[in-house]
Amino acid sequence: MSVRPMRTLAALATATATAGACLMAVPNTATAAPTTAPSATGKKPLSVVHVPGDKAKAGSTDSAAASSCPIKVHGYAGKRVCGFDYFYYDWGGGNHEYFVVGTNYSVFHAWRGSGGWKPLGGKARKTAPNGAYATSPTGVATIGTDNRCWWRPRGNGSWPGSWRRC
Repeated sequence: MSVRPMRTLAALATATATAGACLMAVPNTATAAPTTAPSATGKKPLSVVHVPGDKAKAGSTDSAAASSCPIKVHGYAGKRVCGFDYFYYDWGGGNHEYFVVGTNYSVFHAWRGSGGWKPLGGKARKTAPNGAYATSPTGVATIGTDNRCWWRPRGNGSWPGSWRRC
């Protein structure tokens, strides 16, 4: 597997604060690129796959960035913000946990057996580039309305606690 140039989520934000160690590098590619992160169980690394946003322009607030795009995973239909990146964790055995920014600019996730898209809360900024980014240690991050990186960690098989600055 070849390694392509990477950018951090912090580089996407216009804030001067650093993102810190909570963020995994975000692939700057035009196609999905698998990376690895430590698993929550400490066993083998899990795969993290980046799905680039649509063709909305960076910094855009036009209808291309603000429009909704359908997404269907594990049979669960939902809508996400077009132009925003999204990721999924591959937990093995065909179980993928997807993370997207919904049309209300909150972060949602779905996995096999979830019964549908579940809210993780938060409030993402409304301009691209942005998205729902898988992180290391295991969690999800986005750029908030204050243009700073916000992160929510995954606990022992659940999402306890709340969003915190990276």
